[in-house]
Amino acid sequence: MADPAPQHAHAVMHCNLNTADLTAAEEFYRVVAGREPRFRSVGVDQDATMMGLSESTSSVTAFVWDERGPRAAPALELVGWTDPFTVPAGSEERAGFSAIGYRVPDLAAATPALEELGGSVVGQLEFRGQVVPAVVLTDPDGVRVEVVEVGTSELDDSGPALAYERIQVTDLERSLEWYASIGFEKRYVGAGSASIALPEDPTFSLEFTEVPELSPSPSRANEQGLYRIALAVEDVTEAGAALQARDPSTPDPVFIPMGDTPTGGYTVLFLTDPDGTVVELVSRPRAEVRRPTTPI
Repeated sequence: MADPAPQHAHAVMHCNLNTADLTAAEEFYRVVAGREPRFRSVGVDQDATMMGLSESTSSVTAFVWDERGPRAAPALELVGWTDPFTVPAGSEERAGFSAIGYRVPDLAAATPALEELGGSVVGQLEFRGQVVPAVVLTDPDGVRVEVVEVGTSELDDSGPALAYERIQVTDLERSLEWYASIGFEKRYVGAGSASIALPEDPTFSLEFTEVPELSPSPSRANEQGLYRIALAVEDVTEAGAALQARDPSTPDPVFIPMGDTPTGGYTVLFLTDPDGTVVELVSRPRAEVRRPTTPI
């Protein structure tokens, strides 16, 4: 196998969700993911100009992993903004992330707890080109949450696992080409829909639906709901240089300090896909993650 290109991601790190009530969001996803949040980060007077905000912002971030844990699975990153505050989502339907998805081996066993959260059995949903049983919920911030049954697997997960994000795009072929440029591969392509995954992180997928008439994705980094996805690359500086060689308008990577973390912060590169959806590349060497190789 040839060495991957510098800009090719090797793992999904987290899916960002901006919340107006961090405590309520944590309690909701504690039930959905079956685990307590494992890590909190408090940001005070932080420069967020690279995200379109001011030079002084404050927020609290909680990371929710499923039972696989930080190195083996992506997290849901819940961000409660306080300066500026999290702002309500717009009412119009737009391109961008439209749902977060978990898989369970036995939906019947999971349904009672999900129904207590207000979930309803919808019968079936399309997931990676197959029709599977599902329960759909709405979280405290109005985000659609899907829980689908996949059944037992070689991974032998006993509880919920973060498995996908749905994303609405205005031009499916254009979006597939863009995501391929940062390392995603097609797993399924249908009429107006597709599923893609990273070769080195095949248990998480992006599920595309084409809706040509949609407005661009949300542009406010503190807007309530799903906003961006973070992907690991071996070296984000090298990834940025490779992307700038292809497209000179690609921004430079920036360092985001996180004083209450062991690393002190992360060097990241904020990209936008053809519909304006934010994709964040983060320096995280392959040696620091362990992703299952069996696609689920």
